This record gives sequence, structure tokens and C-alpha cells, in this order.
Amino acid sequence: MARGERETTTVRAEPAAPAEHGPARPGAWAASGMGRRDDSMSLMRELVTHALDDGYAAAAARRAPGQPRSRIGVVATLVALALLGLLFTMAAVQTRQTAPAVAKEKAELLERIRAETGRNDALRSQAGGLQEEVTRLQNDVLASTVSGQDLRERLEALDVLAGTGRVEGPGLRLLIDDAPVNDVAGPKNSDGRILDIDLQQVVNGLWAAGAEAVAVNGQRLTTMTAIRGADKSITVDYRPLARPYVVEAIGDPGSLEARFVDSPGGEWLFNLKAVHHIRLETSAVDKLTLPADSGTKLRYARTEGSQ
Repeated sequence: MARGERETTTVRAEPAAPAEHGPARPGAWAASGMGRRDDSMSLMRELVTHALDDGYAAAAARRAPGQPRSRIGVVATLVALALLGLLFTMAAVQTRQTAPAVAKEKAELLERIRAETGRNDALRSQAGGLQEEVTRLQNDVLASTVSGQDLRERLEALDVLAGTGRVEGPGLRLLIDDAPVNDVAGPKNSDGRILDIDLQQVVNGLWAAGAEAVAVNGQRLTTMTAIRGADKSITVDYRPLARPYVVEAIGDPGSLEARFVDSPGGEWLFNLKAVHHIRLETSAVDKLTLPADSGTKLRYARTEGSQ
């Protein structure tokens, strides 16, 4: 038999066995070869034999097999393709023409941001100098009387707590930075990158350890300071910080570092170093100088004894 020919087999039909004598079982049919009609299969049989809708079948019958498409349809298709190509071409040309203008606007915007940032820093520095001058004049006036001296001591203590005055003293310095690229899965991996929550944990741990004043990258922190994340940068009172992050805290040099290590913030930080390989350097400093927070504003005030 050649390959591709279908092999056929003839099967001889055996005569049906005679029915047994006696009454048939209920529901049984006589041995006449007639089968019971199953109406439940009519819908399935209709779907199999007429799978194509009549409308599609009529449309297919109107066009003979191999009949080419009409000239109008071919022309319409070509026109549509030509218009689509023209649109893509115009879009590409427009993008190329506007690219230099967009780059110029971006450069101008960055320059304006740098200029405004420098102006803001200069104003902050000027405000800090004026605040120190006001504090000096205030102390000179209060030092003339005994009651004034007591008031000056109270104001100095409140300045430290509120962050409105410059403070000096021994303390702890922490240098925190992202993990090297080789120590993480890749440069886009955020596991080895310092986040805003990390600095929040560190600062809260320092406060809990007894720090009297805290600053991050030279910016004094107060009870009103917000540390937030903005994309891949961290801001303190909406001012972006540059890496590495230097956290300085003034406090008792004999207990500040030990209590910070045992605090939740210290455990958080050292866990980051052990697991995610961040850069961490700690050192005790004999004298730290933390500036005043020039952005502090008096919002509520009342005299003693008032309700």
C-alpha cells in the first residue's frame, strides 16, 4: 500500500439476536432497529451541521472562491496606509523639531531652581544671623536684673528644646550612606538605599536616647520638622538632602551612644548595616555646634496662668 492511502476494513454485520420470549421491560423498544428520538440533542446537532451563520454563508456565496477584491477596497486600503504613514512621519518630525526647545526650557528651569535655592539659603543665613543678634540684645537687657537673669536661663533652656537657638556641646555624629552597588542586586535596587523612614527611625532613636538637639546635614530638627521622601531623594522641611547623610546629636557623651545602640532606632540602623550593607560610621565628638532653626515660627502664645 502506497504512503497516504487510507486503509479500509470491511466489517460484516451479524444478525441481531432474537428477542427473548415474554413481556418486554418497561421502556424497552422492540427489536425492529428503531432508536428512541432524543430531542435534547437537536440543538447540538443544529450547531454542528450549521456552524456558520446564514448571513455569513450568504455573503461568502456571493463572492466566488479566488475572486479578487474590488478596486475600490484596494484603493481605500492603500489610502488609509498612506495617511497613517504620513501621520507617523509628521509626529516624528515635530518631535525632532521641538526637542531642542524642550531641552532649553528644562535647562532654564533647572537654572531658576538653583538660583531660588541659593537665594533661599542666603535668606535663611541672614535670618539666623538676625536671630542671634536678637538673642544677644535680649540677654544683655535681662542680665541687668536678678529676675531678668532667671528669665534668661529659662529662655535659654526653651531655645534648646524649641530649636530657636544655636547650641554647642559634646555629642554623637553618625555618617549614613547607601550601600555600594556591588553589595546589592543592582543600582536600581532600593534595599541598599537609605529611605526617609530610616532617618526618621534614627532621629527618634536619638531623641529617645536623651539627645538635647539633633541636626541632619546641618539642618536643625524641631518638633515641627518633617522628614519625607520625594522620589529618590529625602527632604527635611521640603529641603532636599545630599548624600551622605550626617546626623549630629548633642547629649551626654557617657550614655548617649550606648542608649542609642539599645534603642529601636539603633537596632533598626545596625540591622540595615548587617542585612543590606549600608555605610555607617559612628564617632563621639567633644564639641558639636548645631545652628538654630531659622524656619521656626511662633504659632500660639499665652501668658502664664491664662486658660
